[in-house]
Amino acid sequence: MSISANDLVGYLRAEFDKASKWRLILLVVQFLAVVPTALSVVIAGETLLYLLAIVGPILIVVWWIVRGVYRRARSAAHSARRASLILGGLGAEFSPEEYQRLRQVFTVDEGLAEAKINPDYYASGAPPGYRRLGELLEESAFYSKDIHRMSGNAMGALFVGFIALAVAAALASVPFTDRVTAITGIKVVLAILVFLLSSDVFGAMTEHREAFREAESVQSRMAAAHAKGFPQGDVLLAMTDYNNAMESAPEAVPGVFASMENRLNRRWAEYKRDRDEARAATGSAGA
Repeated sequence: MSISANDLVGYLRAEFDKASKWRLILLVVQFLAVVPTALSVVIAGETLLYLLAIVGPILIVVWWIVRGVYRRARSAAHSARRASLILGGLGAEFSPEEYQRLRQVFTVDEGLAEAKINPDYYASGAPPGYRRLGELLEESAFYSKDIHRMSGNAMGALFVGFIALAVAAALASVPFTDRVTAITGIKVVLAILVFLLSSDVFGAMTEHREAFREAESVQSRMAAAHAKGFPQGDVLLAMTDYNNAMESAPEAVPGVFASMENRLNRRWAEYKRDRDEARAATGSAGA
């Protein structure tokens, strides 16, 4: 049995939700994994140190497992998104073997995907073809740019907040500690900074912002492509660039899209109305 364009929308929404949640769990596990290192600096008892030596590797194994679940869900989400653009945009069907491969890639249950189906997920009313694909890319990029901008800001705030908290705690303890204790506190701060720099916190912040810039570029390119009748090469190149940008970036920070969904929907409706009015006016003037 084949998969419809609406089915793919349900799968991509469900898979992206799952990937976003597991990404949050991954960050928590990464933070917990650095705690034994930080505590080992201030704990002198051998028994506790042995316990930390056991907990540390266990947390690393948990991190590896969680990372695998996250990456599989993320890969499935992007597979569904790419297939949705091709099937929903171009109307190009896949072979039975490819449909079977897609079903094997998906990590969410069919019932969960069905609950996420939204027939109005894409606003384009154009028939299948490069015009419709270009409009789908323009709409996707419109939403993606702000989602990644806000996700980048959230990760940046988390990064700055951790550093500020660590530095404030270290400075506040200086007047009340001796030299040895102060040095120990500095080691703890450095251990936390290692977590921030080696995990997905700082890297995710920059990757989200890069995805924002790429999505903004794709939106502008597809808006300009309308005047040229959505040339095949322009649309396909933009789709390739958009896919690369989204797959290179982490998933959205949980809660970001939900917090701005209504505002984004209103802005998209306003943008679409203003764009269509401007295009109609240009067409009338040309006539």
